Amino acid sequence: MSLKMKPLTLAMASCALLILSACGGGDDAPAPVVPTPPPTDSGGSPGVPVTPPPADTVTKLSGTVTVNQGIKNAVVCMDINANSACDAGEPTSAKTGADGAYSLSYDNTKITTSQVAAASLIAPMVPGTVSDAATTIDGFRPGDAATTAAYVLRQVPGKSGAINPLTTLVSAGASAGMTEAVARANVAVQLAIAEAKIDNYQDDPSSDISRVADNARSMASVTAAALEAGAVLVVGDRTAAIDAPANGPLAGLRYSDASNFYIRTLDSQAKPAGDGPVLIKDARAGMTNGTPNSDELLYTQAYNSNGVWRFCNAAVAFPVTSGSPSRSTYCNAQPAVGFTNFVDVAGQSMSSAVTAMQAETTANVINNGVPTGNLLAKLGASTFPANAKVRNQVNVNLTQPLYINNISTDGFSTLTTLEQLIAAYPSSGVSLANGGGTVGLGVTNATSTTTLRAAFTGSTSPTAGTVQFYECDYSAALNANSNCKATQAGTYSIAAVGGARALRYAGHPETSMNHTRLHAEVPSILGWASAPSRLYVVRENKPSLAYAQSRSLRLDGTAWGAMRTVLGL
Repeated sequence: MSLKMKPLTLAMASCALLILSACGGGDDAPAPVVPTPPPTDSGGSPGVPVTPPPADTVTKLSGTVTVNQGIKNAVVCMDINANSACDAGEPTSAKTGADGAYSLSYDNTKITTSQVAAASLIAPMVPGTVSDAATTIDGFRPGDAATTAAYVLRQVPGKSGAINPLTTLVSAGASAGMTEAVARANVAVQLAIAEAKIDNYQDDPSSDISRVADNARSMASVTAAALEAGAVLVVGDRTAAIDAPANGPLAGLRYSDASNFYIRTLDSQAKPAGDGPVLIKDARAGMTNGTPNSDELLYTQAYNSNGVWRFCNAAVAFPVTSGSPSRSTYCNAQPAVGFTNFVDVAGQSMSSAVTAMQAETTANVINNGVPTGNLLAKLGASTFPANAKVRNQVNVNLTQPLYINNISTDGFSTLTTLEQLIAAYPSSGVSLANGGGTVGLGVTNATSTTTLRAAFTGSTSPTAGTVQFYECDYSAALNANSNCKATQAGTYSIAAVGGARALRYAGHPETSMNHTRLHAEVPSILGWASAPSRLYVVRENKPSLAYAQSRSLRLDGTAWGAMRTVLGL
């Protein structure tokens, strides 16, 4: 059984998502046009000219093939036999140049109107070396192939013009029985873009790997990544009624025994027919030594949305659009887009699936970093039922709201304002022996053996000033600093971040974490009764693709429901 899938950095960075054109070199010049062999008659020899059809019987079709920018070397054809390939006898274009423009024609006395109406124009994406004339290349990164795996871009049947990942998604909706108009409307809602952007998103800002953007170009790139990864595109019907499943997909499990466990599922709520999103609840449960855990142990995070801090327990329903790729807004604050591949595990042993997942340390959600002996023993020889699957989920965060990682531990017990923080941690009071008198800003290397810390050296205005940074050794238990040394000087600034008053640090080396740390004033947290107004260490995810993306392996509801029964939870 294989549960692995290409990380998004590979699936997207190979010219499908958000890479600077400066990352690669190469030639942007259009490919030379290969001369078309002379036509043949129906029974003659190859190369024997025949009389061309009259001009009024020739229909020309044209448009542009794009992913991020124009696709070079793409061959567009009318897929009359619907086999997703350009076959002999099907109207076919010459290879596209760097602008992705294509043109093809057909004799409308030999290809019927009904054939044209039923056939899609397709543009197969071809992996390979840049020196291979068949390899398709995205104009924004001409030094690399546009894809590492073959897939097909298409338009809806009977239509020319733009051929790109978004038109391919609309075509998937049409293939599932939707009219083009309905499919387009659903795709626009599904990806939160304007319908007009489906055909042309080239006026969106150029992609930048250092900062993921929430726009149609990014949605097209994620859709291309889904195609490259072999995921099935699905257009969701936003008006359909949805029943609440008995079990949501498993987003997290730590199991020692029936008295010591933690479960997290993402449960879809029932939805009546009519326009509107699906609502999801982050459901968690657990026990410690046989005592059920309270919400304040199960849920530790709070997110900032326009200055309002929300505690994200099971009472908070957040929206998810139907289909794949789809969007979600976790805690009504963190928007993301993602897609899913499914791995069939029906009839396979549960213990083998758990064991396989352990090798996927960045994606596994079952006893990740926790001993599995008791879990495997409890599962024994149990197998998954019919239709059980593992969801190979890829997500990309689209913005970076501030959040509190642990409400119970990340607040200052006596400080409520940023000015109090500055006064409480002057550089004159720092102890280099143990880092006393400094504020922590996280670990500085991948092995978590050193930490970045800071103390304040002066104010240059009511909202800005200077700081001294320090690097300290960090204990193996990750709970004590020692041997601190002053490194470089830096600055701080106070400003509103997403409506929250926060203090940001600048001038320190890049940390190894997926986030940066700030300090923010938190007057209250909705849903957390015991959280008074206080100052908190808060986090802001880094905006680059390398940090914005994530992948997780989750049992679907059928698989998890069966495992849960075996575990007696």
